[in-house]
Amino acid sequence: MKSINLTLLLQLLLLVTSSQLFAQDDEIERPAEVNLTKSEAYPVVDASSKMYFRVAENQVLAVKQVKTGFIFQKFEGEQLNIKNTITEPFEFKKTNFKGIYNIDSKLVLMYSIYEKSQKTTSYYAQTINSENGGFSSTPKLLLTIEKDITSFNFDISADRKILAISYRYRPSIKDDSKNTDVFGVHVFDGALNELWKSDLTMPQTESMMDNLDFSIDSEGNAYFLIRKFKEELNRSNRQDTDNQSIAFLISNGDKALNEVEFSLGNNLVSTVVMKENPQGDIICAGYYRKPKSNGIDGAFVSVLDSKGNISEPKFYEFSLDFIKKYQNISERAKKKMEKAEENDILSLRNLIMRDVRVLSDGSIVLAGEIFYVTTYTDSKGNTHTTYHYDDVIVVKINPDGELGWMEKCYKRSIFESFRLMTTDKNTYILFSDYVSNASMTADGRSTSSSKGVYVTAHKFDNNTAERKYLPLFNLDKIDGIKVYQYALNRVVGLSDNSFAIELYIKKKSDMMFKVTFEE
Repeated sequence: MKSINLTLLLQLLLLVTSSQLFAQDDEIERPAEVNLTKSEAYPVVDASSKMYFRVAENQVLAVKQVKTGFIFQKFEGEQLNIKNTITEPFEFKKTNFKGIYNIDSKLVLMYSIYEKSQKTTSYYAQTINSENGGFSSTPKLLLTIEKDITSFNFDISADRKILAISYRYRPSIKDDSKNTDVFGVHVFDGALNELWKSDLTMPQTESMMDNLDFSIDSEGNAYFLIRKFKEELNRSNRQDTDNQSIAFLISNGDKALNEVEFSLGNNLVSTVVMKENPQGDIICAGYYRKPKSNGIDGAFVSVLDSKGNISEPKFYEFSLDFIKKYQNISERAKKKMEKAEENDILSLRNLIMRDVRVLSDGSIVLAGEIFYVTTYTDSKGNTHTTYHYDDVIVVKINPDGELGWMEKCYKRSIFESFRLMTTDKNTYILFSDYVSNASMTADGRSTSSSKGVYVTAHKFDNNTAERKYLPLFNLDKIDGIKVYQYALNRVVGLSDNSFAIELYIKKKSDMMFKVTFEE
């Protein structure tokens, strides 16, 4: 029998029941800059998974997986009313479903088939009809792998016109000091024609490097981001910044990897991602920590231009006041934090990068989250795991590389992360929250008597950092209609400043709700 995570179950029940207990007939007035519309009701589809995609302005395609295949539902118009429903058979027993991706304005279903007799895995793509649903093409074979692999990834360029498939071959030598990783890379254009393929061998053994990220640009160049060591890590040199550096490894199909190396100086890299900007430069953005630190001390950005030149990293450190913000802590704890700052070891723990956006003027928005996992073992010996999604950290960097602003969104959740939306004017952080948190002060206290759990957006002006707390809709009632089955992964972006979400309204019916932020 599977063990039940009692902590998770109790907290989820608390979240649901609290929204039901405190939901009022008079819902909180929706802010003037938020417009909400709803579709007509339509029959619900019982499915094991539901995916939602924007296919054009005010058009959404839902793809719902059932036992016999996929059901496609098309929604369109200002209210996103349902247009049609199409069912397509699909043999799941013979395939491994890999997901649906937006490539060159087309939705493409990816899956693999393992041939046991030949010990090969073949990967296929099938284009979806975005106008009406269903499939618009027969399956297309992309590649066949004849060796054992340990990882497999799809990456799409910033302009969505280049697809890269990468995988790591299982090492023949288990000793990290002797094994050198080999990655297979296949690059395709928007029509899924192969541009190049190559097996790329890393320049150092596993014990002398870490793989941090992989990306593909709009020209079809592949990028590995690695951390290099001069000497193998041990207890004495683990915090030695002179022993570590970061490097881009770049390939356009040649066996050789062009290397561009840089350093974070007296800092150590933590989580990091790559992102292409409109000029074709590769932005390397992440978090850093100081050698004595137990967490994250700030954010950094470095830019690799199209000519292969790397800029000096710029650092954006978290201050004591920023780290303390929204924490209700004792005077004793404050003194300990102040002492830690004096000793240069004050930091934000468990912070990881979630998303990076590049705005049209060259500004960069970094969004991260305090994420950690706790476990406990009950009296019967069952181990229970809880995932914590806490404060969201947003850093806005101006086009000249200077800090625009950094802000924190107070959040405590064990069931959802957040959604980042950006326009040229504003940045929106979307998640469900107790509306009482709208009045939370910097010292972690709330004076609001408002009740209930609402899907909310923290709106930040990109230029001034002015914040607005926008309650969007109650988790169990929208404009007097009882709603159910909210989940953040049901949110589909319609534009930079609008999104839609499908919710169950009982009587075996669903309804599509559309939220637009008036800029």
